[in-house]
Amino acid sequence: METIRMLEHLFFWTMLYSAAGWIYETALCSVQAKRFINRGFLNGPYCPIYGCGAVLNAVVLGNVSDVALLFLGGVVLDCSLEYITSYVMEKLFHARWWDYSDEKFNINGRVCAAGAVIFGVFSVVVVKLIQPAVEQMTDAIPPAAMHIMSAVLFLSFMTDVAATVIGFAGFNNRLRELTLAFEGIERNIAERVHDTPSREMLLERFSKLMSGQERRMIHAFPRLRSMTYNEAFLDLREHITKERERLKNLRRTHGGRK
Repeated sequence: METIRMLEHLFFWTMLYSAAGWIYETALCSVQAKRFINRGFLNGPYCPIYGCGAVLNAVVLGNVSDVALLFLGGVVLDCSLEYITSYVMEKLFHARWWDYSDEKFNINGRVCAAGAVIFGVFSVVVVKLIQPAVEQMTDAIPPAAMHIMSAVLFLSFMTDVAATVIGFAGFNNRLRELTLAFEGIERNIAERVHDTPSREMLLERFSKLMSGQERRMIHAFPRLRSMTYNEAFLDLREHITKERERLKNLRRTHGGRK
């Protein structure tokens, strides 16, 4: 029973820090873009990489008293987590979700020096200030209530993961089809084939086939790029962005007339 309670606490902490990370990311990106952005790979209000990083720091570095060692330990742990997460997501979805290649002292564009410093500070704040209060709060929750909350959170989280993966899994194949269609246009033009659709017509057709999950990813991650069909992806993103602005202006115009 003690093992189950500990696992429940670890999961509860992960969800708690994930929600805090989502609030931070969403608020920051929404202010910068001047519009609401659900800044997370998943649909729900959580960014698991923040939760995993915080709990990893609390578990591995919780007994480290020296602030300098705690800072360095956080840099190593969190940079490793970010690098591995970037690599795994790239291999799974053939896409790069963030890229620090234009930042100084980066490693393969997956982690950078500025982020490492933030991670170090984050580790010190979590271990020294936040985690003791979080542990005190969770210890006060009755076991029965913790069982229910953990079960509900786990089911909701796994459902979200499944829906997100299913909704985005076919995106690379869709980009492949669009790339082949573009190549077909070029061949038809070279062979002077009549009734050849334009690139804009194809982009319009493919944009209508996109799932809501795929569209949200494009809006939420401005640095998102395809590792295999990036030219088609950039054209598709530009088309969707222009269409979004056109609809916004249209609604603004009709609203003004009222």
